[in-house]
Amino acid sequence: MKFFDLDSPIMRFLSKIADLFILNFLFLLCSIPIVTIGASSIALYSITLKSVRNEESYIVRNFFLAFRKNLKMGLIAWIMVLLFGAILFFDFQFLPFVPAPFGTILRVLTLFVLFLYAIVTLYLFPYIARFENTIAGSFKNAFLLAVVHLPYTLLLVVILALTSYATLHLNLAVVCVLWLLIGFSGIAYINAYCFRNIFEKHEK
Repeated sequence: MKFFDLDSPIMRFLSKIADLFILNFLFLLCSIPIVTIGASSIALYSITLKSVRNEESYIVRNFFLAFRKNLKMGLIAWIMVLLFGAILFFDFQFLPFVPAPFGTILRVLTLFVLFLYAIVTLYLFPYIARFENTIAGSFKNAFLLAVVHLPYTLLLVVILALTSYATLHLNLAVVCVLWLLIGFSGIAYINAYCFRNIFEKHEK
């Protein structure tokens, strides 16, 4: 029956879902030490970026290859992201004690910096997954790409906001199951379509 053909749309869809389940498990497994989340994110995007380009990829083998290759870079990038995030967090804790109008100005500036931090972080690990560069160069180019491709950046921010909203407002058990099964790989796969269009314009 055509329904069960390996090349039928329904079978390709089911195969993709199965791949995302496996990829999500690998990401969670390699993120357990916490400090390796950066390298896991790079490996996650190395697979999803290939997937949306219809490039053949052996998920388990290529995930661990990308993880090992980018372990040092991912570790440094993730620590820098965490440190800057911690600084922003403490800034927000301090802001309520700053009197107006200076406090209002600081809030606006801090929110702007938070937006820049978010968009650079969104681009950073997919960029490292696709291009060879230094840490400083990766951060710089992640920022430049986010600014140059602002419509895509805003779309990525909307996806992040919707995901965060759903996580906070859906049933806790449902949210946990979704994140454990397909949440991280699913979001990375959706985002990869945006990054594919962005990166292709610069690869040439």
